[in-house]
Amino acid sequence: MAVDAFLRRNRLDPGRTDLAAAPTMFLRELALGLEGKPSSLPMIPTYIETALEVPRGQKVIALDAGGTNLRVALVGFDEKGAPVVEGLARHRMPGVNQAIGRDEFFRALASYVLPFAGRAERIGFCFSYPAEILPQKDGRLIQFTKEIKATGVEGELIGAGLAGALSEAGAPGRPRIVLINDTVTTLLAGRNAIPGRRFDSFVGVVCGTGFNVAYVESNALIRKTAGLDPAGYQVVNTESGSYARDILGPVDNAFDATTANPGRYRHEKTISGAYLGALALFAAQRAARDGALGPGAAAALRAVAALSTRDLNDFLLAPDDPRHPLGGVCAGIPAADAVALYAVCDSLVERAAAHVAVNLAAVVLKTGKGVDPRYPVCITVDGTTFWQLRSFRSRVESFLRGILSGRRARAWEITGVDDAPLLGAAIAALTN
Repeated sequence: MAVDAFLRRNRLDPGRTDLAAAPTMFLRELALGLEGKPSSLPMIPTYIETALEVPRGQKVIALDAGGTNLRVALVGFDEKGAPVVEGLARHRMPGVNQAIGRDEFFRALASYVLPFAGRAERIGFCFSYPAEILPQKDGRLIQFTKEIKATGVEGELIGAGLAGALSEAGAPGRPRIVLINDTVTTLLAGRNAIPGRRFDSFVGVVCGTGFNVAYVESNALIRKTAGLDPAGYQVVNTESGSYARDILGPVDNAFDATTANPGRYRHEKTISGAYLGALALFAAQRAARDGALGPGAAAALRAVAALSTRDLNDFLLAPDDPRHPLGGVCAGIPAADAVALYAVCDSLVERAAAHVAVNLAAVVLKTGKGVDPRYPVCITVDGTTFWQLRSFRSRVESFLRGILSGRRARAWEITGVDDAPLLGAAIAALTN
């Protein structure tokens, strides 16, 4: 089929992902980043340990800035360790709808926290954007992703900026703020969610609007950071969405140029919900332009202004339903073109699953854990792309089983925790 040739030519077919060699390439980038050598993976130390017990009966203010939305609540854990969430409020992330400046950004954050001011002495802030975490648990923003437009914030200390805005707004006291990445909060939530189970290590994954992975690393191997106790362990935020050793094709390159941050976070743009739907539409339009679909399909696809990942999922679940954009396209084109269009979309989802599996396999291998099948590595995943996109989870698990077999055999288990970023932020604040 012409569409198969198009997919191969543009490296959009999952078969172009070398599942034997790709984890080794990823492992090399992980190691280089830990050593402070040139690497596409920042490998950010978090100074967060996983062995500390969560205190019972105390409350913290927890924030979850998870992409396009932000949530805030008062969170604690009862005597049995069950979470207690009070006053949960949802807001739009500042800088989503329109570009804003530094002061406006922090004032908006403070306005979300003010209703809870004075009810807790600590704030756990799940901040889902690349930040350099400092030993005092604040973080300096490296860059915004997920199309957030807030100028003057890069390079700023996020916790200090929020604390200053709260003080200016008249909030009582000066709460201690622990800034933590959403992958790290997901890992912490998984660490505390299954009492009585023994896991050999822990991995946190966010696969929703964005994509990232965190894991527990030996301090002795984090050679780029001086002064760490070599006998200790801490969570490392890989910022794996920035991985840049995959060879992407012409369609990926052209699509990247249309995004708000061309040349950056290219791995994430093949996986995450912020991009996957738009990439599918872009690829389908290119396939039609290149003759892999007929002229009628080309015209119909040009009329589709935008495609979200939710729209993509609707199409994969019900390809004949005209109520969603691609279903409407298929209603007016020959069946062969509808099949080809479906193949483009489905191939991109399967390729995304292969990329996630390679990333997870490399991290599990990097831990050196899971060798004893009785004690698996716990992989906690948060995000609708992983859990809701058609067949995505099953494909990731299938690829992962294939990679972590034979001489690479490791025991692992994937789990999910409701409200993982919010609960993990609370855990971080309570234990640090």
